[in-house]
Amino acid sequence: MIQIEIILLTNNIVLPFQQLKQDYQLDFIELNKLFSTKSLAEHGLGFLINVYEDQDSDNFANSKLLKKIIFDTGGPNLTFLHNSDVRGYQFYDTDMLILSHWHYDHSGGLIKILERIEKEVPVICHESATFERFFRREKNLKIEDLKGKSREEILPLLSSLKIVNQAPIDLKKIKDLNGQVQFTRDPYEILNVDGLKIVLSGEIPRNHIEEDFNNFFSLQDGTLKTDKILDDKCLILEFDENIVLINGCCHSGLMNTLDYVKNYSNKPISHIIGGFHMASASDKRIRISLEYLNSLDMFNNTIYLFPIHCSGEKFRQLSKDYESAGIKCYDVSVGTKFCF
Repeated sequence: MIQIEIILLTNNIVLPFQQLKQDYQLDFIELNKLFSTKSLAEHGLGFLINVYEDQDSDNFANSKLLKKIIFDTGGPNLTFLHNSDVRGYQFYDTDMLILSHWHYDHSGGLIKILERIEKEVPVICHESATFERFFRREKNLKIEDLKGKSREEILPLLSSLKIVNQAPIDLKKIKDLNGQVQFTRDPYEILNVDGLKIVLSGEIPRNHIEEDFNNFFSLQDGTLKTDKILDDKCLILEFDENIVLINGCCHSGLMNTLDYVKNYSNKPISHIIGGFHMASASDKRIRISLEYLNSLDMFNNTIYLFPIHCSGEKFRQLSKDYESAGIKCYDVSVGTKFCF
């Protein structure tokens, strides 16, 4: 039998006294209060995923580790490493490092983690990681102030911190640390064993106009262009009867992402864990997304949502109106372990 652990090592909140397992009978969740008390929160996201072959149902210690995957590495404050060290997790035998997209709050721990891996390891990402990216920090800054400008033209905005930038991926440094960067726009199969298939999504088509945006920028061919964050990816965990979905930030939009998953497989989605990117979304957009979720074929008539990191409290609040329809929504602390 296959078992999988999905351990949340970086998230925006630490809740040592959270008891979702006991309070809501969520038997697939574990949280160690002691470890959580010693943990740190950060605006970022990062998961450690362990896949085991259970060779002795009476003794999990005899299980064989089939795959160790890091999906996103937290932010620049390196909480991913701190929280891992609190729990005694090791990275020397990591099989694969995956970046949902090249944003600082998902890639901040990459270099330090690579320093701890004692072998060559694939680093799976998208070629958009080679762009220098820019983020607005001044609300009154207009799109026209950036779009089409050269880097030299926006230097005053950078120096005054009205915008901030993120450097492109450092391919040389990663190579020096035995990281093997693999750019891909297409679906990427990570594991395929009896009972579980893990696939990293390819580029997710943007079909829902409600989820379109034009407020991100990157330097392409010498000028700033609208950045649609085409590197936004999700992990699809396909079991025999259902799918568990892990998001990074869901920049593609939740509905677009779910369309992608439905085209990949007709199995019902049972759990969605990760960023929903709705912290600044309007009530209308959130309700459209919830109505869409309500229209899905749910596994056992229930879908469990864990919208964390960039998802926003408003989404969780509005989702309460859909509990009777089978949509169960929860925030989760750093240190939460999902077991399937």
